[in-house]
Amino acid sequence: MTMTDEPVEELLELCWTAMEDGLSPLDRDHLPLQLICFLPHPLDQHPAAPGPVIDGMLRDGWLTAEGRRIQLSPAGQHRAKEVVRRHRLTEVLLHTLLTISEAAMESTACQVEHILNTEVTEAVCAFLGHPPSCPHGRAIPRGHCCEQATATIEPLIVPLARLAVGEEGTVAFVQSRRHAYLQRLGAMGLVPGRRLRLRQSRPALVVQVGETELALDAHAGREILVRRHGGHHA
Repeated sequence: MTMTDEPVEELLELCWTAMEDGLSPLDRDHLPLQLICFLPHPLDQHPAAPGPVIDGMLRDGWLTAEGRRIQLSPAGQHRAKEVVRRHRLTEVLLHTLLTISEAAMESTACQVEHILNTEVTEAVCAFLGHPPSCPHGRAIPRGHCCEQATATIEPLIVPLARLAVGEEGTVAFVQSRRHAYLQRLGAMGLVPGRRLRLRQSRPALVVQVGETELALDAHAGREILVRRHGGHHA
Protein backbone atom coordinates (compact mmCIF):
# COMPACT_ATOMS: atom_id res chain seq x y z
CA MET A 1 0.00 0.00 0.00
CA THR A 2 1.57 3.30 -1.10
CA MET A 3 0.38 6.85 -0.58
CA THR A 4 -0.69 7.04 -4.22
CA ASP A 5 -3.01 4.09 -3.59
CA GLU A 6 -5.19 6.17 -1.27
CA PRO A 7 -6.88 8.36 -3.93
CA VAL A 8 -7.31 5.22 -6.05
CA GLU A 9 -9.08 3.40 -3.23
CA GLU A 10 -11.17 6.46 -2.40
CA LEU A 11 -12.33 6.69 -6.01
CA LEU A 12 -13.05 2.96 -6.02
CA GLU A 13 -15.19 3.53 -2.90
CA LEU A 14 -16.96 6.45 -4.55
CA CYS A 15 -17.73 4.37 -7.64
CA TRP A 16 -19.03 1.52 -5.47
CA THR A 17 -21.34 3.91 -3.61
CA ALA A 18 -22.56 5.29 -6.94
CA MET A 19 -23.32 1.74 -8.06
CA GLU A 20 -25.30 1.15 -4.84
CA ASP A 21 -27.30 4.33 -5.41
CA GLY A 22 -28.03 3.62 -9.08
CA LEU A 23 -25.84 6.51 -10.24
CA SER A 24 -23.31 4.43 -12.18
CA PRO A 25 -21.78 5.00 -14.69
CA LEU A 26 -20.46 8.38 -13.58
CA ASP A 27 -19.51 11.42 -15.61
CA ARG A 28 -15.81 11.68 -14.83
CA ASP A 29 -15.95 15.47 -15.11
CA HIS A 30 -18.91 15.89 -12.74
CA LEU A 31 -18.58 13.51 -9.82
CA PRO A 32 -21.71 13.78 -7.64
CA LEU A 33 -21.24 15.89 -4.52
CA GLN A 34 -23.38 13.59 -2.39
CA LEU A 35 -20.83 10.83 -3.01
CA ILE A 36 -17.70 12.95 -2.69
CA CYS A 37 -18.83 13.75 0.87
CA PHE A 38 -18.04 10.13 1.75
CA LEU A 39 -14.34 10.78 1.05
CA PRO A 40 -12.03 12.07 3.82
CA HIS A 41 -11.13 15.28 1.97
CA PRO A 42 -11.86 16.91 -1.40
CA LEU A 43 -10.40 15.08 -4.38
CA ASP A 44 -8.72 18.23 -5.64
CA GLN A 45 -6.59 18.29 -2.47
CA HIS A 46 -4.99 14.91 -3.21
CA PRO A 47 -1.36 14.77 -4.37
CA ALA A 48 -2.78 13.40 -7.62
CA ALA A 49 -5.79 15.23 -9.10
CA PRO A 50 -8.90 13.22 -10.03
CA GLY A 51 -8.24 13.34 -13.76
CA PRO A 52 -4.80 11.69 -13.69
CA VAL A 53 -5.97 9.23 -11.01
CA ILE A 54 -8.89 8.16 -13.21
CA ASP A 55 -6.58 7.85 -16.22
CA GLY A 56 -4.28 5.60 -14.21
CA MET A 57 -7.18 3.49 -12.99
CA LEU A 58 -8.37 3.04 -16.58
CA ARG A 59 -4.87 1.92 -17.60
CA ASP A 60 -4.64 -0.47 -14.64
CA GLY A 61 -8.02 -2.01 -15.39
CA TRP A 62 -9.89 -0.83 -12.28
CA LEU A 63 -12.32 1.23 -14.36
CA THR A 64 -13.92 0.99 -17.79
CA ALA A 65 -15.05 3.97 -19.84
CA GLU A 66 -17.53 4.76 -22.56
CA GLY A 67 -16.84 8.29 -23.66
CA ARG A 68 -16.63 10.40 -20.50
CA ARG A 69 -18.68 7.88 -18.48
CA ILE A 70 -16.75 5.64 -16.10
CA GLN A 71 -17.66 2.64 -13.97
CA LEU A 72 -15.98 -0.17 -12.08
CA SER A 73 -14.55 -3.07 -14.05
CA PRO A 74 -15.00 -6.58 -12.58
CA ALA A 75 -11.52 -6.30 -11.05
CA GLY A 76 -12.38 -2.83 -9.77
CA GLN A 77 -15.58 -4.11 -8.18
CA HIS A 78 -13.63 -6.80 -6.34
CA ARG A 79 -11.09 -4.33 -4.98
CA ALA A 80 -13.75 -1.70 -4.19
CA LYS A 81 -15.75 -4.29 -2.26
CA GLU A 82 -12.77 -4.91 0.03
CA VAL A 83 -12.17 -1.17 0.60
CA VAL A 84 -15.84 -0.53 1.38
CA ARG A 85 -15.95 -3.57 3.66
CA ARG A 86 -12.94 -2.36 5.67
CA HIS A 87 -14.37 1.16 5.93
CA ARG A 88 -17.83 0.15 7.10
CA LEU A 89 -16.60 -2.50 9.53
CA THR A 90 -14.33 0.12 11.09
CA GLU A 91 -17.31 2.43 11.47
CA VAL A 92 -19.25 -0.29 13.27
CA LEU A 93 -16.27 -1.03 15.51
CA LEU A 94 -15.87 2.62 16.49
CA HIS A 95 -19.59 3.16 16.90
CA THR A 96 -19.97 0.04 19.07
CA LEU A 97 -16.88 0.46 21.22
CA LEU A 98 -16.70 4.23 21.61
CA THR A 99 -19.28 6.99 21.85
CA ILE A 100 -17.63 9.43 19.46
CA SER A 101 -18.96 11.98 17.02
CA GLU A 102 -19.97 10.89 13.54
CA ALA A 103 -17.30 13.15 12.03
CA ALA A 104 -14.55 11.52 14.12
CA MET A 105 -15.86 8.06 13.29
CA GLU A 106 -15.92 8.82 9.57
CA SER A 107 -12.48 10.44 9.39
CA THR A 108 -10.87 7.61 11.37
CA ALA A 109 -12.54 4.95 9.22
CA CYS A 110 -11.26 6.73 6.11
CA GLN A 111 -7.70 6.34 7.41
CA VAL A 112 -8.01 2.81 8.76
CA GLU A 113 -9.56 1.41 5.57
CA HIS A 114 -6.22 1.84 3.79
CA ILE A 115 -4.13 -0.12 6.29
CA LEU A 116 -6.22 -3.11 7.45
CA ASN A 117 -5.12 -6.42 6.01
CA THR A 118 -7.41 -9.34 5.23
CA GLU A 119 -6.68 -11.24 8.43
CA VAL A 120 -7.46 -8.28 10.68
CA THR A 121 -10.58 -7.39 8.67
CA GLU A 122 -11.94 -10.93 9.02
CA ALA A 123 -11.15 -10.91 12.75
CA VAL A 124 -12.96 -7.59 13.24
CA CYS A 125 -15.98 -8.87 11.32
CA ALA A 126 -16.17 -12.07 13.37
CA PHE A 127 -15.66 -10.09 16.60
CA LEU A 128 -18.67 -7.90 15.70
CA GLY A 129 -20.84 -10.88 14.76
CA HIS A 130 -20.78 -10.26 10.97
CA PRO A 131 -22.83 -7.02 11.04
CA PRO A 132 -25.03 -6.54 7.95
CA SER A 133 -24.83 -2.74 7.81
CA CYS A 134 -22.80 0.26 8.97
CA PRO A 135 -24.10 3.04 11.29
CA HIS A 136 -25.28 4.95 8.19
CA GLY A 137 -27.47 2.05 7.17
CA ARG A 138 -25.38 1.04 4.16
CA ALA A 139 -24.82 -2.66 3.56
CA ILE A 140 -21.44 -4.14 4.53
CA PRO A 141 -20.19 -6.45 1.75
CA ARG A 142 -19.91 -9.99 3.02
CA GLY A 143 -16.50 -11.61 3.34
CA HIS A 144 -15.15 -15.13 3.51
CA CYS A 145 -15.80 -15.29 7.26
CA CYS A 146 -19.45 -14.37 6.70
CA GLU A 147 -19.85 -17.09 4.08
CA GLN A 148 -18.52 -19.66 6.56
CA ALA A 149 -20.91 -18.50 9.27
CA THR A 150 -24.45 -19.83 9.26
CA ALA A 151 -27.69 -18.19 10.28
CA THR A 152 -27.74 -20.31 13.42
CA ILE A 153 -24.44 -18.98 14.73
CA GLU A 154 -24.89 -16.27 17.34
CA PRO A 155 -22.61 -13.21 17.36
CA LEU A 156 -19.55 -13.65 19.54
CA ILE A 157 -20.10 -10.32 21.30
CA VAL A 158 -23.62 -9.74 22.66
CA PRO A 159 -25.37 -7.54 25.25
CA LEU A 160 -25.37 -9.11 28.70
CA ALA A 161 -29.17 -9.47 28.54
CA ARG A 162 -28.80 -11.83 25.57
CA LEU A 163 -27.09 -14.49 27.68
CA ALA A 164 -29.18 -17.42 28.80
CA VAL A 165 -29.57 -17.96 32.54
CA GLY A 166 -26.55 -19.99 33.61
CA GLU A 167 -24.46 -18.94 30.62
CA GLU A 168 -20.98 -17.54 31.15
CA GLY A 169 -19.22 -14.73 29.37
CA THR A 170 -16.34 -12.31 29.65
CA VAL A 171 -16.92 -8.56 29.72
CA ALA A 172 -15.68 -7.19 26.41
CA PHE A 173 -16.57 -3.54 26.90
CA VAL A 174 -19.18 -1.25 28.39
CA GLN A 175 -20.84 1.48 26.35
CA SER A 176 -22.78 3.96 28.43
CA ARG A 177 -23.22 7.69 28.80
CA ARG A 178 -23.94 7.19 32.51
CA HIS A 179 -20.48 8.05 33.76
CA ALA A 180 -21.32 7.67 37.45
CA TYR A 181 -22.80 4.24 36.75
CA LEU A 182 -19.70 3.27 34.76
CA GLN A 183 -17.59 4.07 37.81
CA ARG A 184 -19.96 2.02 39.97
CA LEU A 185 -19.69 -0.96 37.60
CA GLY A 186 -15.91 -0.69 37.71
CA ALA A 187 -15.96 -0.62 41.50
CA MET A 188 -18.06 -3.80 41.43
CA GLY A 189 -15.47 -5.49 39.22
CA LEU A 190 -17.47 -5.38 35.98
CA VAL A 191 -14.57 -4.34 33.78
CA PRO A 192 -13.25 -5.66 30.44
CA GLY A 193 -11.73 -9.10 30.84
CA ARG A 194 -13.79 -10.06 33.92
CA ARG A 195 -15.62 -13.36 33.71
CA LEU A 196 -19.23 -13.54 34.87
CA ARG A 197 -22.28 -15.81 34.82
CA LEU A 198 -25.88 -14.73 34.39
CA ARG A 199 -27.82 -16.06 37.37
CA GLN A 200 -31.19 -14.39 36.81
CA SER A 201 -32.81 -12.36 34.03
CA ARG A 202 -36.20 -11.47 35.59
CA PRO A 203 -37.45 -9.41 37.30
CA ALA A 204 -33.91 -8.00 37.51
CA LEU A 205 -30.58 -9.04 36.05
CA VAL A 206 -28.39 -10.86 38.55
CA VAL A 207 -24.85 -11.82 37.65
CA GLN A 208 -22.20 -13.76 39.52
CA VAL A 209 -18.73 -12.26 39.49
CA GLY A 210 -16.34 -14.51 41.35
CA GLU A 211 -18.11 -15.38 44.62
CA THR A 212 -20.30 -12.26 44.53
CA GLU A 213 -23.78 -11.89 43.07
CA LEU A 214 -24.74 -8.45 41.75
CA ALA A 215 -28.16 -7.06 40.79
CA LEU A 216 -28.12 -4.78 37.74
CA ASP A 217 -30.71 -2.53 36.13
CA ALA A 218 -32.20 -3.12 32.67
CA HIS A 219 -29.95 -0.50 31.07
CA ALA A 220 -26.86 -2.42 32.18
CA GLY A 221 -28.18 -5.46 30.33
CA ARG A 222 -27.87 -3.50 27.10
CA GLU A 223 -24.77 -1.50 27.97
CA ILE A 224 -22.48 -4.34 29.09
CA LEU A 225 -21.22 -6.29 26.07
CA VAL A 226 -19.84 -9.75 26.73
CA ARG A 227 -17.89 -12.35 24.80
CA ARG A 228 -19.82 -15.60 24.90
CA HIS A 229 -18.02 -18.74 26.01
CA GLY A 230 -20.42 -21.13 24.32
CA GLY A 231 -22.92 -23.35 26.04
CA HIS A 232 -24.51 -22.64 29.41
CA HIS A 233 -25.18 -24.38 32.66
CA ALA A 234 -28.30 -24.47 34.74
